[in-house]
Amino acid sequence: MYISESIRITSSSVVDTHHATVFSISRALFLLVAICLASQLVGAQTNIPAELIDYPDFVFYNGQVLTGDKDKDFTIAQAVAVRGNRILTVGTSEQLQKYIGPKTRAIDLKGRSLTAGFIYNDGDNSVPAGDILKDSQWGGLTRPHVGGKTLDEALATLAKIVETEGKPGEPIYINLQDTWSGTAMNVWDIDTLNEVAPNNPVIVFLESSEGVMNQAMIDLAIKEGFPPNHLHMGKDKNGKYNGRAGAQLVGFIGREVRPWPDPIWFDEVGIPAAVKSLANYAKHGVTVATGHMSAPTMTILNRMFHEDPKTLAVRVYPGLDFLRQNPNGEMYLKRMGNLVDFTLEDERGAMVTIVGASVGPHAGTPDGLSGLLSIHPKKVMIPGLAPNPNGDNRWTGEWMNGLSQDELTPEQMKQTDFYNVMLARQHGWNVTGIHNMGSQGIRLAMQNIIAAENQPKLYVKKLWRPQGFDHNIQWEPEIFTYYDTEPVLQDVVRFGISLRTMVAQRDSEPLGIKNLIEAQYGMEGLEKMVPLRTLLQKGIKFHIEGTEPHDKEMYPTWYMQKAENRVDRNGRVIAANEALDRESAFLALTRWAARFIGSEKDMGSIQPGMLADLVVFDGDIMAAPVEKLADIRAVLTLVGGQVAYESPEL
Repeated sequence: MYISESIRITSSSVVDTHHATVFSISRALFLLVAICLASQLVGAQTNIPAELIDYPDFVFYNGQVLTGDKDKDFTIAQAVAVRGNRILTVGTSEQLQKYIGPKTRAIDLKGRSLTAGFIYNDGDNSVPAGDILKDSQWGGLTRPHVGGKTLDEALATLAKIVETEGKPGEPIYINLQDTWSGTAMNVWDIDTLNEVAPNNPVIVFLESSEGVMNQAMIDLAIKEGFPPNHLHMGKDKNGKYNGRAGAQLVGFIGREVRPWPDPIWFDEVGIPAAVKSLANYAKHGVTVATGHMSAPTMTILNRMFHEDPKTLAVRVYPGLDFLRQNPNGEMYLKRMGNLVDFTLEDERGAMVTIVGASVGPHAGTPDGLSGLLSIHPKKVMIPGLAPNPNGDNRWTGEWMNGLSQDELTPEQMKQTDFYNVMLARQHGWNVTGIHNMGSQGIRLAMQNIIAAENQPKLYVKKLWRPQGFDHNIQWEPEIFTYYDTEPVLQDVVRFGISLRTMVAQRDSEPLGIKNLIEAQYGMEGLEKMVPLRTLLQKGIKFHIEGTEPHDKEMYPTWYMQKAENRVDRNGRVIAANEALDRESAFLALTRWAARFIGSEKDMGSIQPGMLADLVVFDGDIMAAPVEKLADIRAVLTLVGGQVAYESPEL
């Protein structure tokens, strides 16, 4: 330091000149080296194997990319790039032009909308046997439901099936047309079916949770292990079996006693129908079908995945039915443990994923035996439909024994799906697919979840996916009050709203009655159904349920239109004050539907790293007038970055 400092002080001018010269030479050498390296790099690029140059597979540009990245005021971009099964980046058309490689498929959207794939959470029947519990079955095959213009015609049809198609001693399972269920309960009994089928065990499913059966079927159920003194084994005042079956008995017969369909049914009916159905989902821009699904459905999905994965056109995320109306739930769980999130995965990502367990519905349909289980009574009672003005609790078998949940003993509670909810939560299973059209059903479901969360013995402390309630249409002030006072509900519960039920009410053709909700609750009651805007304003986490899409209705833009204008099939506007804005209607079928099954980190929006489940529409779904919105259809659907559907128009 001393010598250097001396030189610097005494010869500063010489040193400055020297530094300048050295700096000039160094800069020249640096530039020369940089030019050489750049030249070498350019030359070397021509020798890089194509496999190492990982360009996007798709670049969509010049469009309206509805990212759905927020619950309000989400980003609308111009372009998105897809690489593999994930979204690579989102931005402007100019930014993403540089991502286009020699094999990239670049698609000019020409101002059209590109969205995340739509998620349908009422896709129970997207694969055959999704609701096999109540399906008709004999001769080793599942069959259509049995009906007729009168109940006598239905009984005659049943007698003919037993006489001409049923083998002696073979159990026969009949799904009666829903609109006859209330009347059949009052008219048919054990003697009726004993006379029709003296040599065959027979059960008639009045709905999925109620039935009537003959003595031979009762004997078979007891032989197979159903407790003879169970709450759901109907008896008369003298203690004799009357043939009426509550939810747990119906579930036991429908699953434990019923044999699986013959293998030929899987080959010739089940799998071909599933292939066609899932392709139809893709055609309409639906990339995920979820809902309660049965064991035969799981076998169909497994076979499709392993035998020809491309037949799984879209993702299927089942809520397994193994706990639904199951009197042996504890035995099942002790053997299975927790299977939530177990997955069948290929290059597109998770194609089949277990997203929870399903339990039975609290409340029925407006034309069913139990009806809507409501806090307030119906305005009009209709003979032939549910006789209780407030509806009946399916879990307790109230239609047959007159007992509400509050009236059950602790031991009787264990004979209902309440106990299965408790068991499921112990083992870390979330429940999904609890159908609650009526307001009391919604409140009971929330109460049961609170009880499950507060029980002392939990093997899994925190659920991996939320508790999901379906079909919730009748919201009363008492429900909102209860929800607000229980913070845990806001964390763990998600609601599905059946907009379709309000738009297209069910009719009772046999009874000659149209618009059954309106007929029972009046126009004022109908206008209180499906309060979408109120739910949004109160911050309740909901989504709009989608079921099987058809070319004329129930496809994504149809649902969006109905959520915005609330026009029913008769051309009437139902409760315009409960309409959603366009943005929220879109989110309710994408982002919020993914949240319902706990998959919002992978799907439901367009963000880097999310699964590349994308839909291109043939117009701008945000700018179209509401009356034209349903005319806009999907023209391209990607699932995991691969084309699941492409219209010739594109």
